[in-house]
Amino acid sequence: MPKEKKARGFRWLGVLLIGVLAITGLPGLGPRTAGAFQGQNLLQNPGFEQPYITINGDAGLQVAANWQPWFKTTPGGSSAINARPEYKPAPSTRVRSGAAAQEYNTFFATHTAGVYQRVPVSPNVDLRFSVYVYVWSSATFTNPDVSEQPNTVIINVGIDPTGGTDPDSPSIIWSADAEYYDQYREMSVVAKSKGTAVTVFVRTAPQGYVGVNNVYLDDAALVPLSAMPTPGPTAVQPTVTPSPMIIEPTQEGTITPVPYTPMVPPTFTPNVPTMPPATATPVIPAGFGGTILYTVKAGDTVWGIARQFGSTVEAIIQANGLPASGFINIGQVLVVPVRDQQTIPPTFTPAAPAPTQVPDGTGGVPGTGYTTYTVVRGDTLSSIAARFNTTVAVLAQLNGLVNPNLIYAGQQLRVPGAAQPAPTPVPPTQVPAQPTRPATHVVQPGENLFRIALRYGLTVDQLARYNGIYNPHLIFAGQVLRIP
Repeated sequence: MPKEKKARGFRWLGVLLIGVLAITGLPGLGPRTAGAFQGQNLLQNPGFEQPYITINGDAGLQVAANWQPWFKTTPGGSSAINARPEYKPAPSTRVRSGAAAQEYNTFFATHTAGVYQRVPVSPNVDLRFSVYVYVWSSATFTNPDVSEQPNTVIINVGIDPTGGTDPDSPSIIWSADAEYYDQYREMSVVAKSKGTAVTVFVRTAPQGYVGVNNVYLDDAALVPLSAMPTPGPTAVQPTVTPSPMIIEPTQEGTITPVPYTPMVPPTFTPNVPTMPPATATPVIPAGFGGTILYTVKAGDTVWGIARQFGSTVEAIIQANGLPASGFINIGQVLVVPVRDQQTIPPTFTPAAPAPTQVPDGTGGVPGTGYTTYTVVRGDTLSSIAARFNTTVAVLAQLNGLVNPNLIYAGQQLRVPGAAQPAPTPVPPTQVPAQPTRPATHVVQPGENLFRIALRYGLTVDQLARYNGIYNPHLIFAGQVLRIP
């Protein structure tokens, strides 16, 4: 009898332990699989933070760690249809949270493209993928915060429950089409995993190709529905709570519990070449002895800037790491290589002129009057002021110059005092060399006629007429264009 009592006691103790394990959800019980994901975002780098990986050394494919780009292309077709986007970190004005966000864009071209990430999960788990998407699509460029005449950009997010990475797979469950602009909105979709991995996708598809199509992504999440908070009264928390766990599938498909430490970012070892660290000193091509900083204004082109400062298109592109098309943005600060004898425009600091040098209402200067001076190549307002024994501020005020650095050869300026002898010609060595256009240009993948014309300081109409092109949107990679 004592043995039977002891056996019954062990059996009851076993039942009690099983009940405790079932309640607390400790390892070893299959039905608690989904609960193990409680409150966890399964994505790596969901905020699209640094580092950004330069894929295959291509500066136009900079993607946040743990994410991959995808895009459709049309071989042999027009460069304006399904172009490969440029991927890069978003500017700070487009970061929703954290320190970074992903940007990809096309210029005068459509795209069907986005990013994806493959994620290990447990089978048969209901998952919700969400991401915040911002779209700026504009044909006018007049306001970087307002989409004017947008290109009907369709936005979707999707989950492949099988873990495939083909964006055309019929297995992918996509969200309904959405279209909106100039704000971050959350896009989401729900699907049940069918194996030990799923793949999440973001897809955008502009229907038109006029102007710019910029897409920004931030704050993504992949969370089991069982881990989503549900409305209702807050449950009383027990005094002792087991450590949270995260489930990692093994190759055999079994579930192995692994301790999880909250708020510790995952360790990432990229399988593509990393982007070299930025250097404080830009790479200056041979033949240039110095640099100046120039802020891009509306209407500027790399060709025009090169011509203004006696530089070259290739030197500016190399010094600033610009794409081959020479695309620049308003407000962008460029490093412009200048030659050894290039005269750098003076820095203008407004100063109050002497009372006797302030022009009167009749167009003269009290007691002295004024004469005119014709600007020649190589002149600066500073050198003219020194020649006529006056100041830059007086000349700027006398001639109504808003920007004293912008004068041009042949311009008539009022100068105080009597007429002066003809100015001494500037030695030829001080005249900045003007860039020359090449005779031809070979169209590269992703280029369009607008960007090529912009690079060489031409209009699309000039370039199209010179090459007998009737449809400016129909050019192809490898085509040789003549440059007027």
